[in-house]
Amino acid sequence: MTALLELFDADRRTRLSPSLLGTFDQAQQVVDLLLADPHGPEEWHAYRGGLAVLARHGADDLVVNAAERAVDRTQLPDIVEQAMLRSWADGILSTDNRLRSTRSDDLDARVADFKEADRRLVAAAGGAVIEACNTRRPRRFDSGSGAVIKREAEKKTRHLPVRELLGKTREVVQSIKPCFMMSPLTVSQFLPADYHFDVVVFDEASQVRPSDAINCIYRGRTLIVAGDDKQLPPTSFFDSSVDDDADEYAEDVPDSFESLLHACKAGAMRELPLRWHYRSRHENLITFSNREFYENSMVTFPGALDEGNDVGVAFLKAGGVYDRGGRRDNRAEAAFVAERVIHHFDTRPAKTLGVVALSQAQASAIDEAVQQARLSRPDLDHCFTEDRLDGFFVKNLESVQGDERDVMIMSVGYGPDENGKLGLNFGPINKGGGWRRLNVAITRSRYRMEVVASFRGSGLADSPNESVQYLKRYLEYAENGPSVLARDVVQSDAEPDSPFEESVLAVLRGWGYRVQPQVGVAGYRIDLGLRHPELPGAYALGIECDGAMYHSSKAARDRDRLREQVLVGLGWRLYRIWGTDWYRGRAAAELRLREAVEQAVAQGPLAASAPGAQAAVVSGGSAGGGPASAAGSTAGPGGHALTVPAPRAEGGRGEAEFQRVPVDTEVEREWSARYRMAAVWVAVRHELHTPEARPALRKALAQIIEAEGPIHEDPLVQRAREIWGLGRAGNRIRDNVREVAQALVRAGLVTSEGSFFDVAERAEGLKARCPDEGEVPRKVTYIAPAERYLALCELAAECPGMSEEELIKQACEFFGWRRTGKDIRDCLAADIAELYRQRKLEGGPGRVGAVR
Repeated sequence: MTALLELFDADRRTRLSPSLLGTFDQAQQVVDLLLADPHGPEEWHAYRGGLAVLARHGADDLVVNAAERAVDRTQLPDIVEQAMLRSWADGILSTDNRLRSTRSDDLDARVADFKEADRRLVAAAGGAVIEACNTRRPRRFDSGSGAVIKREAEKKTRHLPVRELLGKTREVVQSIKPCFMMSPLTVSQFLPADYHFDVVVFDEASQVRPSDAINCIYRGRTLIVAGDDKQLPPTSFFDSSVDDDADEYAEDVPDSFESLLHACKAGAMRELPLRWHYRSRHENLITFSNREFYENSMVTFPGALDEGNDVGVAFLKAGGVYDRGGRRDNRAEAAFVAERVIHHFDTRPAKTLGVVALSQAQASAIDEAVQQARLSRPDLDHCFTEDRLDGFFVKNLESVQGDERDVMIMSVGYGPDENGKLGLNFGPINKGGGWRRLNVAITRSRYRMEVVASFRGSGLADSPNESVQYLKRYLEYAENGPSVLARDVVQSDAEPDSPFEESVLAVLRGWGYRVQPQVGVAGYRIDLGLRHPELPGAYALGIECDGAMYHSSKAARDRDRLREQVLVGLGWRLYRIWGTDWYRGRAAAELRLREAVEQAVAQGPLAASAPGAQAAVVSGGSAGGGPASAAGSTAGPGGHALTVPAPRAEGGRGEAEFQRVPVDTEVEREWSARYRMAAVWVAVRHELHTPEARPALRKALAQIIEAEGPIHEDPLVQRAREIWGLGRAGNRIRDNVREVAQALVRAGLVTSEGSFFDVAERAEGLKARCPDEGEVPRKVTYIAPAERYLALCELAAECPGMSEEELIKQACEFFGWRRTGKDIRDCLAADIAELYRQRKLEGGPGRVGAVR
């Protein structure tokens, strides 16, 4: 029995010893039990091996503790994994300084500080641009290009042609107005051929022909081309219909491109896609185009209101008849559209409205019908303004690109004729690239698109023309919603992106609320949308977790400010839950979440907010909040409000406020100073020409040069003899003064350049000096070349566009010379030539400019 006991470890041996070393029957019973378990040794060795592995990792007590607590063996792996992950997370949170702050209040405060700093940075950038433009403003207008502009402004008649005026005043014009906004045609009409810019920018480049753009492109050092090749191409109304065998390649014929945008895309230019779409304040307005035309590449944002009479896309059947052989319009449909126009201004007077028709004939019919309908409603005349940005309009398909309104009505016009026959001819839609015209028409609205037609999409036969097929699909989409789109439809059973979101979702649903994960169709989605209990079609609160969607942005500005600003502008109330706070303080985080949810439900369902309107704020238990004037806010997990800047109004633009800013016409010339003579007194004990006078002379010259330098040798001799009270200076006096001045140079106290002396430290702070009132001006040869150069450069900068003759005249006026003698003219002309050589001046005799 002793040998048998030695096979077991100490603990097991201690427990078996009483039985094996006891009576025979006791030993027999234990041995029978051991023999009845033939796999026991294997299991035992496996058990011991597992314990050894755990022991190497310091977890050998794990099994014993689990056995003592009667843990179900099937749950042990999950429990161990949870414990390991919790230990790992706690270790990371305690050692990584970036994660030290786990309290929601601290995290919200950090985000709020960033938002404020980012807004200040954007505002400062605008101020820096304004300041840069102000510094370029000419300082004087009595000569050069400024004088020409003043003279033309004072004329009543016989003005210079614009092209000639811009050519003569280009320096001043481009300094005070650095940005020109012109069409390619007006560029050729009004700008001289040698008028150049640093940057040339084309917008709506899909509508610009390369041949029309060349006259602008060569004028810039940098070219930026913006456009959408899925929208209208250049108009082909004036194109020749002669077949020029364009499909055949010819080496001597240049490549042909439809538009400037296509030419640039075919070249080596770098492309930067603009993916964020935030004009549409309801996602259904852009969903069709995003899927069918843009391959789902745009980042769109979900609106706060799912359904309603003021948002989304609606299909309205008019029941009209298309006059195929006569007027080529649909009068009944036009009257129906006019009724919708009156209904709009009756029910939505604060929202702007536009009407687009697929043909010019239908647009004319609608315009007539609207004018007729207005006769019975004169009280709505104030709604029919012609403001370019916000006024009511009726346009055809070809002329609506670039416009946008809160609500758009699209009238198809085409439909069954008097015989009930529905053709497949839809005017511009049938042309090549007609789908691009359709794309323009259906993306003009911010809130609501009403599609009016006299037939249903399902009643239109399939067509080999892809553009007509797109029209059929859009009519079906307008009538039935996004469900008709074959791919990536709205998923009502969408799942959360992370276990963190699953945990929050389970809590909300446990409280009895309906929650939609991943609210949105494409691009950016809100993690969790809480449905309002009383209105299931509307949301009460958007809940964001710092999960996959939050971390998908590479820039903090996008992640923490701009996306939130767009969503608040779309009417959302937002509440953020931080993962570290949910992990560390789950109970308190759930309490704050419940308070935020209850307050949001009490405030009522969300609605699509008007641009610039204030969004509601979710606030929790703790006090706080931003300024009362904030246009939108979100509540952080701590319950305090985080202010969000008002989104830039995309519609309903108010009247621009202009403020007259006083302009200081007095020129403050920091580069100039008055010439001041030195007041010097020394004890005169020896005659000026003697060596004994040199100590006193040295002292006097040092003071004169410090006060009046750079000073010519002749005035320096004159100042010395005046101190000694002499009427004239002979050669001996001149030689003595020169010798003392050179001694100062050798001592390093004074510098000399030619016949001029100055103190060494004045080189950086040199100023051009003009005579004081009543003082005699210096001779031109007594003014140091550096002073003359400085004055000429600064005067040329003050009055850009001066001729050389005007510049010489300005210099004479500055230095106090009433007459321009030959010596003065020749000296200044030589100075100007030297400045050209030094590249400090540019231009020529008729136009001088300072190089900056």
